[in-house]
Amino acid sequence: MRRFFTPKWILSHLFVAAMVVLMVNLGFWQLRRLDDRHDRNDDVRSAMEAEPAELGELLSGAELPPDHTAAVLRGTYLGEHSFLVANRTYDAQAGSWLVTPLELADGTVIVISRGWVPRLWAAGSDPRDLTPPTGEVIVTGRTFTSVGGGRIGSGNIAILPELNRLDLARVEELTGLDVADLWVQLDQQAPALGSIPVPVPPPGLDQGPHLSYAFQWFFFSTGTVVAYGLILRRRHDEPVEEPEPVLL
Repeated sequence: MRRFFTPKWILSHLFVAAMVVLMVNLGFWQLRRLDDRHDRNDDVRSAMEAEPAELGELLSGAELPPDHTAAVLRGTYLGEHSFLVANRTYDAQAGSWLVTPLELADGTVIVISRGWVPRLWAAGSDPRDLTPPTGEVIVTGRTFTSVGGGRIGSGNIAILPELNRLDLARVEELTGLDVADLWVQLDQQAPALGSIPVPVPPPGLDQGPHLSYAFQWFFFSTGTVVAYGLILRRRHDEPVEEPEPVLL
């Protein structure tokens, strides 16, 4: 067994042990991510399935509600301030979100993502009129807090101004309006929508790939131990070359 305790073999043992420990920890990390995913799914499900609350109640609380909280609001669209959130897909089709601020009776302005529109419409090649209805509308949807890192698009590739994400600070810069600290992803509207914009569906609440990734890391770690054991066994069974005697 002395051959397995030379400097070269000691380094080999340490390297293999470190890789096994790393892979096992990566497996447990994926399991922790799975638990986090389950907790997040439970929170999202509870928020979406709750009875829609009046938006004024949600804004008047000490803290903003969690994302996906169901809300209902009544107001008038400010169609002249509509804009697009670019690079959004629906059923693998490229397009944008069509966003229009909504003014409530008390003067509060809420940003409403009315739904997805195809790229042809955003570029002005689709003649359908998507001007929001006049008069009071009733919107039911899911509330979200502002998304940081927004940028205002440049160029004339779309018929409306563009943002890359719903950053409410950038919305205020783009529209000149003082908007509330929440925006709403529309689910239903009265009067009803036409064929477009298409309401953006809720996120899938599956468990994601974390469990399969955890199994893969545990499999890799087990395979490494087995393979290294076979290498050591084969090396152990090899005959030891004795040095030839020196004839004097």
